[in-house]
Amino acid sequence: MKDGRLEMSEVMATQFTDMFLSQKKRDLNSQFFLVKGLRILCDVLLVRGKSSTATASAKILIRERKKLTSIIKQNPEVSPEIIGPISEDFRRCANIFANANKQRLAKKFFLKCEKNSPGNIAVAMEAYGHYNRDKSIIKRLISSTISAGPVIRVNGAYVLQPEDLPSTPAEKVRLALIDISNQGIEQAKVLAERIYSEIGAIERGEAAANARLQSALDSLKPKHDYYEYS
Repeated sequence: MKDGRLEMSEVMATQFTDMFLSQKKRDLNSQFFLVKGLRILCDVLLVRGKSSTATASAKILIRERKKLTSIIKQNPEVSPEIIGPISEDFRRCANIFANANKQRLAKKFFLKCEKNSPGNIAVAMEAYGHYNRDKSIIKRLISSTISAGPVIRVNGAYVLQPEDLPSTPAEKVRLALIDISNQGIEQAKVLAERIYSEIGAIERGEAAANARLQSALDSLKPKHDYYEYS
């Protein structure tokens, strides 16, 4: 997929997952690799625009992930973290369902994703991209923008990045907020202006490129001068 060989990726992922699905009984390793293979298959089908096949694969992914979770519970020596966050699988499925015009399922999975990763602005933006007139999605985007903290600059790009969650381009969020403000929501206008101001402050050198990191570094500085006590 990284090389852009999408057709080959689809063929390989399909054969890989079919091999495991044909097994009536699967151990932990087999189930783990099946789930990983289904993720790849879902991703490549989404990119290739194969909506009906992607939808079927997404439903299988959720089903098989549940089975993997159940197997791990029976093996206490195995960390549940090896599966990865469930929010990412919900996010994957939400985008697949949205592209397949399955609105009810898409909104359900966007909501499930955001409930499992509160403040996930990247997902809120994806949901807004599909349903930019849905009041609950707009509300969640505004809320996640507030909780994301200030704009930071990472590798030359301005982003909003909640702690331990994916980032999203700050300018993309700002434009979405301007669109929302045109619907008569004043709070969105205020947030759009805040993002614009924070980008400008970083560019002019008036603010740290990463305010959260700078605050953490400042907290490590000694509170008192050592020589006060000598």
